[in-house]
Amino acid sequence: MEKIVVQEIDVPSTSLAMRSLPRLDFADAFKCQLPEDQPQNIDSVTRAIFLTMPQWVAQLLELRNVIVRPFGLKTSIDAVPSNSQEELQPGTAVGTFEILDRRQNEEIMIGEDDKHLDYRVSIQLERKEKRCWVVVSTVVKFNNWLGQAYFVPVRPVHKIIVPAMMRYGLERSISNASGKTA
Repeated sequence: MEKIVVQEIDVPSTSLAMRSLPRLDFADAFKCQLPEDQPQNIDSVTRAIFLTMPQWVAQLLELRNVIVRPFGLKTSIDAVPSNSQEELQPGTAVGTFEILDRRQNEEIMIGEDDKHLDYRVSIQLERKEKRCWVVVSTVVKFNNWLGQAYFVPVRPVHKIIVPAMMRYGLERSISNASGKTA
């Protein structure tokens, strides 16, 4: 199986996420090159990253929901799940993430507004010559002290989870596309 190498970068100024919140209290981005045999469209890449996550990440998200429920924070979304054959459109969901915006076959933005913080995650394709990269950018705005407190343990784990989700989902997508089992 081809290994995906993920590196941390600055959030691209062209990202929908950069313009989506009035103030940014946190921002990071990760980038990796897509292999040539990887489907290089924004819908396939977004689904690969957000529908196929490592078991330990899914368990952490479940634990997060148990912990935050007593504080009245959101633990689910109301968006309609997207059909696996359709373009991902605002108002639908990919996994547990609501799609807020999209820019043609270049970028999809997911996110949520809650009483403690608002976040946006941009999945963006960058093409140069025959190569294609995916950039996953996250921006966060704290709405109160609870958002700041919530993010203290999340910040270091976030920098592990996002690259892990990118590697895991994209490597499995490559395996499936080539007929290999992951």
